Amino acid sequence: MAVPTDRCDAAAFEHLLLEAARAVQRREISAETVLVDVFNINRALKFIDAVWQASGIELDVNSFYLWPTFRDLAGAMADGSYRNVPKRIPIRQGTASETLVVFAGGASCFLEMKDFVKALAFDGTVYGMALTPFGRPASTPAVIADEVAACLAELDTSGIVPPYRFVGYSFGGLVALELSRALAARGVGADFLALVDSPQSEHAWPLRIWLDFAAGRLLSRGGQAPATAAEEPAGEASQVRLGGGRLAKLRRTLRRLAFRFLSPKMETYPTFVPQWLGGYPPAYDLAARQLLRMKGLFRPSRYEGPLVFYRTEGGSPVDCDPKLIWEPYLPAAEWVDVSGNHQTITIGRHARALAADVSRRLAAMKKA
Repeated sequence: MAVPTDRCDAAAFEHLLLEAARAVQRREISAETVLVDVFNINRALKFIDAVWQASGIELDVNSFYLWPTFRDLAGAMADGSYRNVPKRIPIRQGTASETLVVFAGGASCFLEMKDFVKALAFDGTVYGMALTPFGRPASTPAVIADEVAACLAELDTSGIVPPYRFVGYSFGGLVALELSRALAARGVGADFLALVDSPQSEHAWPLRIWLDFAAGRLLSRGGQAPATAAEEPAGEASQVRLGGGRLAKLRRTLRRLAFRFLSPKMETYPTFVPQWLGGYPPAYDLAARQLLRMKGLFRPSRYEGPLVFYRTEGGSPVDCDPKLIWEPYLPAAEWVDVSGNHQTITIGRHARALAADVSRRLAAMKKA
């Protein structure tokens, strides 16, 4: 699929994109196929990696919302405009003046929220607020306050006016919460704020809660931590496998327990995070490392404003019950238990159920 980058035109890029997509999707795709309809987040990341490997061009994870078809995206690659991905991305155009801003989890890929957004009964425009690539070194990393400042600047120039409506999924909920706090300090605030299964880093959990979680996790697995690639830094997984037996199990257990006591400013910190997989293209790798440090450095504080916290019934294997760690800080929160787990809450029927509840609340807010 390699394309000579010294003589690329839109047709060559279109061919490259279609070949990469067919390899990932294993089905026939045309140049006019709408990318958002074709890709979920996992296939999108594989597609982006395939394009990067073949051409040296790394597409942004939210390119699909800006250049809807393979032909559109090929044209953007040919003229270089693929680099111009804004912070505020239109996810779904509306017919009314109202707006809803969503904050994705992970490295801010809004494809993971597409089922939820599609199911919303909301007449206004839905925007996604992407994370800013600050590009700072590990020793002086960006923190959530920096991201909030960037979001405020974007809101100030966007033309979006109150009432502000925010929905933040996973890590995106931390940004939405702190942005709402910053707006409240301005005397504005968020009229609607929903956090969807948003975690805190285990660094911030009270010690008793962490000890209970760690003990329960180890006991449920017969005294050993899970041996998943997500918990091994690049280059070490094979060494652990070669060690074998009890020594390897003990090493994995100690490694998992040690994570709470690591500094997010440590160079290799992201590779210790349970969700880390590695092997990402360069820009995505930097984005993932940045958000993991942000999450690790975040410490919650009391937020007095109203909000809805959607807690999944299935939870997450690497996080404790969010109510245990958030309730003291969110005195005005309404807690709503929803079906699914942390990974499935924005997919399929679980996403539709979540969207139905959010839609009902947005409609009630509009009537009021």
